[in-house]
Amino acid sequence: MATSSNQSLQGGDQEHTLVAALTLFFEEPQAQQAEAKVRELLAAREVISLVSVPVPWNGLAMIEASLAVNHEGLLLLAGPAGAIRLGQQVEDFALALKLGTGALYVDQDDAEVQTGEPIEDPRLDAMPPGRTVAIGALNEPDMGVWAAASKTSWQLLPPESAGAAVAVHEGFLVGGVLAASQHPAIMLSRTGARFTASFWFDKQPAKLGGHPAWVHIWPVAASPAFWPQASTPARRELDLLLANQDSVDGQELDELAGLLVGAENIERLKQALVGTGSLQSAQRVLETFGHPPVLARYLEDADLPEDARRIEPVSMARAVGRALIAESRTSGARPRWYNSLSWKPAAQLALGLIEALVFSLVLAATHWQQPWAPPWVIVLLLVLGFVDATGNTVLGAVRWFRARRRP
Repeated sequence: MATSSNQSLQGGDQEHTLVAALTLFFEEPQAQQAEAKVRELLAAREVISLVSVPVPWNGLAMIEASLAVNHEGLLLLAGPAGAIRLGQQVEDFALALKLGTGALYVDQDDAEVQTGEPIEDPRLDAMPPGRTVAIGALNEPDMGVWAAASKTSWQLLPPESAGAAVAVHEGFLVGGVLAASQHPAIMLSRTGARFTASFWFDKQPAKLGGHPAWVHIWPVAASPAFWPQASTPARRELDLLLANQDSVDGQELDELAGLLVGAENIERLKQALVGTGSLQSAQRVLETFGHPPVLARYLEDADLPEDARRIEPVSMARAVGRALIAESRTSGARPRWYNSLSWKPAAQLALGLIEALVFSLVLAATHWQQPWAPPWVIVLLLVLGFVDATGNTVLGAVRWFRARRRP
């Protein structure tokens, strides 16, 4: 069973009731007919189950089915008058479901039910179209590094007064790497009915390497394949399935304390991440973490402001260089007069040439038979001096030529 298959539905009529998760893949043009076929087959077998709406994915359509099973992996079926009866093994039923619906693939436990091997389809290896919104302490240089690392383009929206910066990407994303200077941040993403949320927190451990401390993938909105008779054991099992898809694992969220996520933020996550994926779920996350819920509109096809700044992916070296230069200009760690990267390009170039001349004169004037200082001190001074001179000369020249090329 898939990860969610290991969850026990506490309070079920069957001891150790579990959820078996299957994902069926169809060609996208067949999505609506495929959903109807899946529901029809499950209802005909009276399998206590939920079926999601189709989610488009690069020409494919994914439909998720959650089936109630007992601890031996046998299906729970609705018998006469709503009593519970046991069906076949879920593994065997998954293959029958594939053949009966004409699905391209059926995934269970990261393996295709017919071949037993991981599904290999290039369409599943690429992120699909969609919309992504990032909210936080975002700035253009660090967003450039993110764009370079993920090979994605972004639109950085003009900042609103006393509000966090907002960036929008035309595509679906899960996670990513954000510099510590951009924490805390939230990234919401959507493709069809699939919604995700990624969270970066202040003071999260450096061992995360800029990756989010928590990524939440909401369940896709699902409904029963059929409704057993009310107030019966079968109906109670179905109600537990419905409650399970709306719940969040609080114990797993509590473990975020080990990643230095504060108790207040953990409680916020527990409140915000319940339910299935929707625009309302995204709005709830934004409101819970102190951002305007209206920003969720950018997950749809809302028009972006005309003065949004487009950030295209460039080489990583170029992006990091831009970020370092921008950081050096605003750094309060040392005075601007000492920080040559904050100087104008021509001034930095001139400094490098002057340094090279000075240290060349020092080298020429030194009598190594009668040195003016211990030889190792002179060598160290010359090496450091020429390295600094070379850096300022090269960087100053590059910045100067780039400035001249700009219109």
